[in-house]
Amino acid sequence: MIFSGGGTQGKNKKIVLLAAGFFLMFGYSNVSYLLPIYYANVGFTPAQSGLLVSAFYFATLIFRLLLGNVLVRSGFKRLFVIGGISTVAASVWIVLAGSSFCSAFAARFLLGVGTAFSQISLATYQSLAFEERERGLAFSLIMAGGLAPMMTIVPIADWLLAHGCFTLYIIIPVLLTSAMAFLTVFVLNTEDVVLDSSHAAANPLRGIGDCLKIPELSLALFSMFLFSLTDAASAFMASMTSSYGLMASYFLLSNAVIGVLVRLFLGKVLDRYPRRRLSVPIIAGMSLMLLFASISPSRGSLMLLGVVFGVGMGFGFPLHLALVSDNAPLRLQPQAIALTWFLVAFDFALVPLTTSYISGFTDPVTGFRAVVVFILAGAAYEAYLWRKLA
Repeated sequence: MIFSGGGTQGKNKKIVLLAAGFFLMFGYSNVSYLLPIYYANVGFTPAQSGLLVSAFYFATLIFRLLLGNVLVRSGFKRLFVIGGISTVAASVWIVLAGSSFCSAFAARFLLGVGTAFSQISLATYQSLAFEERERGLAFSLIMAGGLAPMMTIVPIADWLLAHGCFTLYIIIPVLLTSAMAFLTVFVLNTEDVVLDSSHAAANPLRGIGDCLKIPELSLALFSMFLFSLTDAASAFMASMTSSYGLMASYFLLSNAVIGVLVRLFLGKVLDRYPRRRLSVPIIAGMSLMLLFASISPSRGSLMLLGVVFGVGMGFGFPLHLALVSDNAPLRLQPQAIALTWFLVAFDFALVPLTTSYISGFTDPVTGFRAVVVFILAGAAYEAYLWRKLA
């Protein structure tokens, strides 16, 4: 059995350390949104740059599904060590890869593998370290750290690239992965959560199948799929906004600022109201903001829509993490968390490929809208399924 033990770290300290961990992890991940600019300077084609960006997400896809079971057998620290060594080595390799496409691809893939190890460990510990009644506020505060890089590290990286400081830009992940490895291996104490390996499935995919047999959990995962699809659509909206001669940062920066403020100061809302009733309105509202952003936008409208979108982002991510944990039995928490982050990686790999494919036949705006309309249809279907389960 998997259970939470006594607190060897105070709750506030846990929240701060987990928030710092997600800040560092999302920091080096989010900085990669700007990699096409760096790789264009190196000499890669846009198609090559797209493959290098996606290599990271496909690597996490492959490993996330299996790591829930591995975590139960190996424990938190062992996976943190593997993740720390892999991510630091990969980020250094990316710096040294230069104009070698194969070397850069292998380095990006290794970075995704290492991130999967660290992320599944960190997210599973977060899920088990807090009781259901306190998850809403705790997860909201923790994931404020995950959104903060969009308003801190990413603008710095964007400025460095705009001023031709390509070497300084590509060194940023080295610093962040090193700090992440130090935090998870030497600072974060995970002894208050005990994992019993006797409950690990002999077949790594068995626990995944058990999760999908639970209707409420399957629906919570479907909701997470739709929400992260919305998140990914906003992250890769630059091609759409550039069609109007605008920068996506007008939308993304206002989104990040409001999202962080919501998570810091309004997190208790997620503990006061049934979380399943909030999921569909949040997804539908966010996707509508994206749809409106694709209709004759201006700098002001992008900023305003980003503010409203940020409210949904502020509530939505911690809500869905908590929603999955709420509906997963204790013995299946690692597998449920692995499935959750698998869906996030899947969406972030899927959106740029889908939008670019559709755009090849039409244009970037149409490709972007196609994804958003799909999300709106999915939200309507999710609302129908929740009513059936009620």
